[in-house]
Amino acid sequence: MRRFQEDGIVDAGTDRKVHGLVIGSNGGGQAYIAAPDGAVHRTRTASLDEPELDRVAADLRQFLELLEHSLARFVADGETGNL
Repeated sequence: MRRFQEDGIVDAGTDRKVHGLVIGSNGGGQAYIAAPDGAVHRTRTASLDEPELDRVAADLRQFLELLEHSLARFVADGETGNL
């Protein structure tokens, strides 16, 4: 909730006409943004002023599955994965 209050809705498209909602971060400064079409993007840098984004999942369900796999991998062998 604090992140939404601080950042609100941010640009989530390369054309800057699509807005998205920050749904989390990786703890290292990169944010995860849910776009209106359901896709989840990750910022390349810690800045949300003019974020460069990479699509990491087609929808929230896929994002959560990738997150689950990354967490399981980290618990098993300490590897952080690529999410």
